[in-house]
Amino acid sequence: MTRFDPPPGTPSRALRVRAAAGWERFMRDAGAKGAYPVGADGYEQHPLLRTRVRDTANGAEGELTAVTHELHSDGRVVRVAHIRAANGIEWTASADNVQAAY
Repeated sequence: MTRFDPPPGTPSRALRVRAAAGWERFMRDAGAKGAYPVGADGYEQHPLLRTRVRDTANGAEGELTAVTHELHSDGRVVRVAHIRAANGIEWTASADNVQAAY
């Protein structure tokens, strides 16, 4: 171990640089054209928040409680909808699979 190596348990400089670049790419892509605004807390200001929605993938209905953006290791930003059913059970789904329930 040289004096240039980080202490045990500390991420390397290369890992810190890669993480910073990934975060910058995430913040750039989060504001992509056609997307809903994302607050500083990482939550999307989706127009269906706190309304009854349907998850088209499984047909289940519930209240849309949040839409978050997740950064994957390959650099993609994935929009995740958080839905709570009337019985209190919560699940996540692709935000693209959520529509208003009538």
